[in-house]
Amino acid sequence: MTNFQGRAALVTGASSGIGAATAVRLARLGCRVVLAARNRERLEEVRGRCEEVGGHARVVPTDVTEADQCRAAVETAIAHFGRLDIVVSCAGLSLRGYFDGTDLAAMERVMRVNFFGTLYMTQFALPHVKRSRGSLVAVTSLVGKRATPAYALYGASKFAVQGLYEALHIELKHDGVHVGVVAPAFVDTPLRRNALGPDGRPAPERPPEAFRIWPVDMCVDCIIKVIAKRKREALLPWFARPLLLIDQLLDRRLGDRILDRRFPPEREKRQAGGD
Repeated sequence: MTNFQGRAALVTGASSGIGAATAVRLARLGCRVVLAARNRERLEEVRGRCEEVGGHARVVPTDVTEADQCRAAVETAIAHFGRLDIVVSCAGLSLRGYFDGTDLAAMERVMRVNFFGTLYMTQFALPHVKRSRGSLVAVTSLVGKRATPAYALYGASKFAVQGLYEALHIELKHDGVHVGVVAPAFVDTPLRRNALGPDGRPAPERPPEAFRIWPVDMCVDCIIKVIAKRKREALLPWFARPLLLIDQLLDRRLGDRILDRRFPPEREKRQAGGD
């Protein structure tokens, strides 16, 4: 089991939501943390929270869609802490809308943030994490394991991260590197509340709650457990795994029917049109 005391961690998306809560939890457990996200002011607030729990954190404003900025964040961790043991990729952007009619630039933006943002940070952090025999953890989504209407692009970006990290799990195990994925259902974070609409602009209305919304702390519990026990994967909620298995056994037909009813195209059209 991983001992967090004195280890160095880098968390993307650390200005809010799952990323911020994860950074504070790691600081409480004794990690020195690099906080990476675009908004410096919010990062400073999170740094203050890390210090309140007795931790130490460095703020590095970072746009994860820019490879050079990801490299700089990793270099900051090494310059200040001398090592890098844990990388948690939480930066994300959600888009809710049926594929037909969704703006192409918006879809590309989602892929850049969710997939390439994780890829860049992983690429630059890898030599240092190999040296420390540490952990690479990505926060994906259940819609990255089971396709969901109205989340085609968001799900595709998370499927891509899932595939990348599954391959890295195999490639890096002989180097002593732990690679894990945490796939939550809908979580009560700004990511969900600030989801883009099909036109690429913030949706005028908050998405309806098709399923239960889970608290951030439960997702952070999963992340910490994955790191501490060097687990390959954790799903939130836990019963998602048997549901996914049943879905597969039924050839996904029942699941398709349920999801089609929960995310009807008429709802998307109303949101896009502001009706």
